Amino acid sequence: MRVGIAGCGLIGGSLALALRRGHDVRAYDPAGTGEIAGAARLEDLLAADVIVVATPLSQIVPTLRALAVHSSGTVLMDVGSLKRDVAAFAESAPPSARIVGGHPMAGSTDQGLGAARADLFAGRPFFLVPTARADERAMGIAGDVARAVGAIPTIVSAQEHDRIVAVLSGLPLVVARALARVGADVAAFGGPGYRDATRLAQTPPELADALLMGNAAEVRAALARFRTALDDLEREVG
Repeated sequence: MRVGIAGCGLIGGSLALALRRGHDVRAYDPAGTGEIAGAARLEDLLAADVIVVATPLSQIVPTLRALAVHSSGTVLMDVGSLKRDVAAFAESAPPSARIVGGHPMAGSTDQGLGAARADLFAGRPFFLVPTARADERAMGIAGDVARAVGAIPTIVSAQEHDRIVAVLSGLPLVVARALARVGADVAAFGGPGYRDATRLAQTPPELADALLMGNAAEVRAALARFRTALDDLEREVG
Protein backbone atom coordinates (compact mmCIF):
# COMPACT_ATOMS: atom_id res chain seq x y z
CA MET A 1 0.00 0.00 0.00
CA ARG A 2 1.25 3.46 -0.91
CA VAL A 3 0.57 5.86 1.95
CA GLY A 4 0.96 9.62 2.05
CA ILE A 5 0.96 11.41 5.39
CA ALA A 6 0.27 15.14 5.68
CA GLY A 7 1.57 16.32 9.04
CA CYS A 8 4.26 14.62 11.11
CA GLY A 9 3.52 15.39 14.72
CA LEU A 10 2.89 12.72 17.35
CA ILE A 11 0.05 11.00 15.47
CA GLY A 12 1.29 11.44 11.90
CA GLY A 13 4.83 10.51 12.87
CA SER A 14 3.68 7.41 14.77
CA LEU A 15 1.57 6.33 11.80
CA ALA A 16 4.54 6.77 9.49
CA LEU A 17 6.83 4.76 11.75
CA ALA A 18 4.30 1.94 12.03
CA LEU A 19 3.31 1.88 8.35
CA ARG A 20 6.76 1.92 6.87
CA ARG A 21 7.10 -1.69 7.98
CA GLY A 22 5.92 -3.23 4.72
CA HIS A 23 4.36 -0.18 3.07
CA ASP A 24 5.58 2.65 0.85
CA VAL A 25 5.31 5.77 3.02
CA ARG A 26 5.92 9.38 2.05
CA ALA A 27 5.24 12.33 4.28
CA TYR A 28 4.79 16.07 3.90
CA ASP A 29 5.27 18.51 6.74
CA PRO A 30 6.44 22.12 6.39
CA ALA A 31 8.28 21.74 9.69
CA GLY A 32 10.36 18.85 8.33
CA THR A 33 9.96 15.09 8.44
CA GLY A 34 13.20 13.96 10.06
CA GLU A 35 13.97 10.33 9.32
CA ILE A 36 10.67 9.83 7.44
CA ALA A 37 10.88 9.97 3.63
CA GLY A 38 9.62 13.43 2.73
CA ALA A 39 7.61 14.97 -0.09
CA ALA A 40 8.52 18.49 -1.17
CA ARG A 41 4.88 19.55 -1.65
CA LEU A 42 1.50 18.45 -0.36
CA GLU A 43 0.47 17.62 -3.93
CA ASP A 44 3.34 15.15 -4.22
CA LEU A 45 1.39 12.79 -1.97
CA LEU A 46 -1.41 12.33 -4.51
CA ALA A 47 0.20 9.30 -6.12
CA ALA A 48 -0.64 7.31 -2.97
CA ASP A 49 -3.51 4.88 -2.46
CA VAL A 50 -4.43 6.77 0.70
CA ILE A 51 -3.39 10.10 2.18
CA VAL A 52 -3.67 10.43 5.94
CA VAL A 53 -4.23 14.04 7.02
CA ALA A 54 -2.63 14.39 10.46
CA THR A 55 -2.31 18.17 10.66
CA PRO A 56 -3.43 20.26 13.64
CA LEU A 57 -7.22 20.25 13.95
CA SER A 58 -7.67 23.73 12.48
CA GLN A 59 -5.84 22.71 9.30
CA ILE A 60 -7.62 19.43 8.57
CA VAL A 61 -10.47 20.74 6.43
CA PRO A 62 -8.26 23.22 4.50
CA THR A 63 -5.84 20.37 3.78
CA LEU A 64 -8.64 18.04 2.69
CA ARG A 65 -10.01 20.80 0.47
CA ALA A 66 -6.62 21.33 -1.19
CA LEU A 67 -6.26 17.61 -1.85
CA ALA A 68 -9.84 16.75 -2.83
CA VAL A 69 -9.78 18.77 -6.04
CA HIS A 70 -7.06 16.55 -7.54
CA SER A 71 -7.41 13.37 -5.49
CA SER A 72 -9.08 11.22 -8.18
CA GLY A 73 -9.04 7.67 -6.75
CA THR A 74 -6.81 8.47 -3.77
CA VAL A 75 -8.61 7.98 -0.46
CA LEU A 76 -8.34 10.94 1.90
CA MET A 77 -8.48 10.05 5.57
CA ASP A 78 -8.10 12.50 8.44
CA VAL A 79 -7.12 11.47 11.96
CA GLY A 80 -8.33 14.48 13.91
CA SER A 81 -10.13 14.31 17.24
CA LEU A 82 -13.42 15.83 15.97
CA LYS A 83 -15.52 14.77 13.01
CA ARG A 84 -18.47 17.13 12.43
CA ASP A 85 -16.49 19.56 10.28
CA VAL A 86 -14.97 16.76 8.21
CA ALA A 87 -18.40 15.23 7.60
CA ALA A 88 -19.80 18.66 6.67
CA PHE A 89 -16.95 19.32 4.23
CA ALA A 90 -17.47 15.93 2.58
CA GLU A 91 -21.05 16.92 1.75
CA SER A 92 -19.76 19.61 -0.63
CA ALA A 93 -16.52 17.96 -1.77
CA PRO A 94 -16.05 17.05 -5.46
CA PRO A 95 -18.09 13.94 -6.37
CA SER A 96 -14.91 12.08 -7.33
CA ALA A 97 -13.32 12.62 -3.88
CA ARG A 98 -13.23 9.73 -1.43
CA ILE A 99 -13.11 10.92 2.19
CA VAL A 100 -13.15 8.87 5.40
CA GLY A 101 -12.93 10.23 8.91
CA GLY A 102 -10.47 8.43 11.16
CA HIS A 103 -9.33 8.78 14.75
CA PRO A 104 -6.98 6.42 16.60
CA MET A 105 -7.84 6.47 20.29
CA ALA A 106 -4.26 6.78 21.43
CA GLY A 107 -1.98 9.66 22.25
CA SER A 108 0.21 11.39 24.79
CA THR A 109 0.66 14.78 26.42
CA ASP A 110 4.04 14.82 24.63
CA GLN A 111 3.89 16.30 21.16
CA GLY A 112 5.87 16.37 17.95
CA LEU A 113 7.76 13.87 15.85
CA GLY A 114 10.25 13.30 18.65
CA ALA A 115 7.49 11.71 20.74
CA ALA A 116 6.30 9.42 17.91
CA ARG A 117 6.28 5.65 18.49
CA ALA A 118 5.61 2.82 16.07
CA ASP A 119 3.63 0.94 18.74
CA LEU A 120 1.42 3.87 19.80
CA PHE A 121 -1.75 2.38 18.27
CA ALA A 122 -1.21 -1.29 19.11
CA GLY A 123 -4.43 -2.82 20.41
CA ARG A 124 -6.25 0.52 20.50
CA PRO A 125 -9.62 1.32 18.86
CA PHE A 126 -9.31 3.23 15.59
CA PHE A 127 -12.57 5.00 14.81
CA LEU A 128 -13.61 5.11 11.15
CA VAL A 129 -16.35 7.58 10.21
CA PRO A 130 -18.21 7.18 6.90
CA THR A 131 -18.95 10.44 5.07
CA ALA A 132 -21.01 11.43 2.05
CA ARG A 133 -17.90 10.79 -0.07
CA ALA A 134 -16.99 7.39 1.39
CA ASP A 135 -17.69 4.18 -0.51
CA GLU A 136 -16.97 0.52 0.25
CA ARG A 137 -13.49 0.68 -1.27
CA ALA A 138 -12.56 3.82 0.69
CA MET A 139 -13.79 2.32 3.96
CA GLY A 140 -11.86 -0.86 3.20
CA ILE A 141 -8.61 1.01 2.62
CA ALA A 142 -9.13 3.04 5.81
CA GLY A 143 -9.63 -0.23 7.68
CA ASP A 144 -6.43 -1.58 6.15
CA VAL A 145 -4.54 1.44 7.50
CA ALA A 146 -5.95 0.90 10.99
CA ARG A 147 -5.06 -2.78 11.00
CA ALA A 148 -1.59 -2.12 9.55
CA VAL A 149 -0.68 -0.02 12.61
CA GLY A 150 -1.99 -2.69 15.00
CA ALA A 151 -5.24 -0.91 15.87
CA ILE A 152 -8.84 -2.20 15.90
CA PRO A 153 -11.09 -0.60 13.22
CA THR A 154 -14.37 0.61 14.78
CA ILE A 155 -17.06 2.23 12.62
CA VAL A 156 -19.12 5.06 14.16
CA SER A 157 -21.06 8.06 12.87
CA ALA A 158 -19.63 11.57 13.12
CA GLN A 159 -22.17 12.49 15.80
CA GLU A 160 -21.49 9.39 17.87
CA HIS A 161 -17.73 9.88 17.50
CA ASP A 162 -17.85 13.41 18.87
CA ARG A 163 -20.09 12.32 21.76
CA ILE A 164 -17.66 9.54 22.68
CA VAL A 165 -14.66 11.87 22.46
CA ALA A 166 -16.40 14.38 24.72
CA VAL A 167 -16.78 11.72 27.41
CA LEU A 168 -13.42 9.98 27.02
CA SER A 169 -11.17 12.95 26.19
CA GLY A 170 -12.92 16.27 26.80
CA LEU A 171 -14.38 15.44 30.21
CA PRO A 172 -11.15 13.99 31.67
CA LEU A 173 -9.30 17.07 30.47
CA VAL A 174 -11.74 19.43 32.20
CA VAL A 175 -11.73 17.35 35.39
CA ALA A 176 -7.92 17.26 35.43
CA ARG A 177 -7.82 21.04 35.05
CA ALA A 178 -10.33 21.48 37.87
CA LEU A 179 -8.43 19.15 40.19
CA ALA A 180 -5.16 20.92 39.40
CA ARG A 181 -6.75 24.24 40.38
CA VAL A 182 -8.24 22.87 43.60
CA GLY A 183 -4.96 21.26 44.61
CA ALA A 184 -2.62 24.00 43.46
CA ASP A 185 -1.62 25.01 47.00
CA VAL A 186 -0.78 21.44 48.06
CA ALA A 187 0.38 19.93 44.76
CA ALA A 188 3.99 19.70 45.94
CA PHE A 189 2.91 16.97 48.37
CA GLY A 190 1.00 14.99 45.76
CA GLY A 191 1.80 11.35 45.10
CA PRO A 192 1.21 9.14 42.04
CA GLY A 193 -2.58 9.27 42.39
CA TYR A 194 -2.72 13.06 42.24
CA ARG A 195 -0.11 13.24 39.48
CA ASP A 196 -1.97 10.68 37.35
CA ALA A 197 -5.30 12.43 37.91
CA THR A 198 -3.93 15.83 36.87
CA ARG A 199 -1.65 14.68 34.02
CA LEU A 200 -4.04 15.86 31.31
CA ALA A 201 -3.97 19.38 32.73
CA GLN A 202 -0.53 19.60 31.08
CA THR A 203 -2.05 19.23 27.60
CA PRO A 204 -0.79 22.13 25.43
CA PRO A 205 -3.41 24.92 25.45
CA GLU A 206 -3.85 24.97 21.67
CA LEU A 207 -4.71 21.26 21.64
CA ALA A 208 -6.94 21.46 24.68
CA ASP A 209 -8.86 24.50 23.41
CA ALA A 210 -9.43 22.90 19.99
CA LEU A 211 -10.81 19.75 21.61
CA LEU A 212 -13.06 21.57 24.08
CA MET A 213 -14.28 24.56 22.07
CA GLY A 214 -14.72 22.58 18.87
CA ASN A 215 -16.96 20.10 20.69
CA ALA A 216 -18.49 22.45 23.25
CA ALA A 217 -22.08 21.16 23.21
CA GLU A 218 -21.06 17.54 23.73
CA VAL A 219 -18.51 18.46 26.42
CA ARG A 220 -21.17 20.46 28.29
CA ALA A 221 -23.53 17.49 28.12
CA ALA A 222 -20.80 15.22 29.50
CA LEU A 223 -20.10 17.72 32.28
CA ALA A 224 -23.80 17.78 33.21
CA ARG A 225 -23.75 14.00 33.63
CA PHE A 226 -20.54 14.27 35.66
CA ARG A 227 -22.09 16.86 38.01
CA THR A 228 -24.99 14.49 38.62
CA ALA A 229 -22.55 11.69 39.45
CA LEU A 230 -20.65 14.03 41.80
CA ASP A 231 -23.88 14.97 43.56
CA ASP A 232 -24.69 11.30 44.04
CA LEU A 233 -21.23 10.62 45.45
CA GLU A 234 -21.46 13.64 47.77
CA ARG A 235 -24.66 12.23 49.24
CA GLU A 236 -22.95 8.86 49.72
CA VAL A 237 -20.12 10.55 51.61
CA GLY A 238 -22.71 12.03 53.90
